[in-house]
Amino acid sequence: MEKTQKYTIEKYQKYWGMVDDALGESADSGYKMAVIETEKILQMALNDRKIPGKDISRKIKNAEIFLSNPQKLDYSRAMYEKIISEPGFDISSEDTREIVAGYYKAISDIIGTEPKNIPVKAKVNLFLQRYFGRFLQKTKGLIIFLFLFLLAIFISTETSTGNSISRALAAFSQFLFYTIIGTLLKVLAVAVVIIGILYYWQRRK
Repeated sequence: MEKTQKYTIEKYQKYWGMVDDALGESADSGYKMAVIETEKILQMALNDRKIPGKDISRKIKNAEIFLSNPQKLDYSRAMYEKIISEPGFDISSEDTREIVAGYYKAISDIIGTEPKNIPVKAKVNLFLQRYFGRFLQKTKGLIIFLFLFLLAIFISTETSTGNSISRALAAFSQFLFYTIIGTLLKVLAVAVVIIGILYYWQRRK
């Protein structure tokens, strides 16, 4: 397989050799192995380029700024998914070479694209995803909770409906704590006293 990128030759030569060996088997198992090995090379390229994402699908989405023909990679990965998930799925030599070619083009784009050829907006987005994406994912729930909490405070203090709801909630909380919970505590106290008296009476016997 022709290698046009210096980085690809130096870092991935032995891996592409494994793909060529699998293709050279001229058997269905070899064709499938060639595709599976090429998927591994793609994952390696994404990691080497430090493309952010919680899974490979998200990483590929973030890597689209590097890809000259993302549709070919979509097709190749769709075939890969069929190979690993559908028992008895067969591919021909021609299909395999087309799939591998789609992977190869994407990998070459990811590894070979120079930073100066990437738009500034895309660079900024990639930077934010790389260094703050995980933080935002972990704190997203907290941010939503705080927003809703502050929104509830604003509504309860700045609108007549909010004031009515606040008064109703305050009345309910007073009823809950002073009446229901207070009554339960009194009943519990009486029960403890009765149990204590019965226990003491039983010991006296």
